[in-house]
Parts: sequence; C-alpha cells; structure tokens
Amino acid sequence: MRPIDYAAWAAFRSLGDAVARTQSGDPAVLRDYILLEKFELAGFKGRAMSFRAWNGQLRQPIPLMTDRAVVALAPLAGFLNHRTELDTLGIDQAECLCTAFSED
Repeated sequence: MRPIDYAAWAAFRSLGDAVARTQSGDPAVLRDYILLEKFELAGFKGRAMSFRAWNGQLRQPIPLMTDRAVVALAPLAGFLNHRTELDTLGIDQAECLCTAFSED
C-alpha cells in the first residue's frame, strides 16, 4: 500500500464510522464527531488513532525500522504528553499556528 492509498483508506474509514455513529450526512456534524477526543480510528493493532481538534492532524504511531524489520513504534516510553501519548509527535496545541480548525 502506498501512502496515498493509506490516506484514502483512513479518510473513508473515518467518514464511514462518523456517518454510522452520528446517523448524519451533514459535513459539520461529521467533522465535529471526527475531531472529538473520544473518536478512534483503528489503524494499528493495539493503538487507536485520532485527529487533533486544533489542526486536524492525524495522530498515529510511527514505525522505526531498518530495511528488514520494525525496531520500535514511536512514541517511545519516557516521552509522553499530558493529553495522549501520540501527541508527543509533532507540535502541541500551544505551539500550533493553524487557524483552520479554530472556533473563532
């Protein structure tokens, strides 16, 4: 699977789950549901992924690998965020300059 294929799968899976759970086709309702802290996208075994409400970025583990094996999955123990362990990767809400997802 190429990155574009995975991105398409994640988008359709997220939308499909949101439609099923909200029983709505309204884009605003679906967006609000997907950005909830309780929303989970089953993308990796054992690790649920979600979207950051402040910039829409997908929270996901990153495989650290060699050419033959996965060595570890980041985030690593000891580098944890107060909100979710997946927020240790990337910028945090206080550092974000994105305004596309703000309520203003």
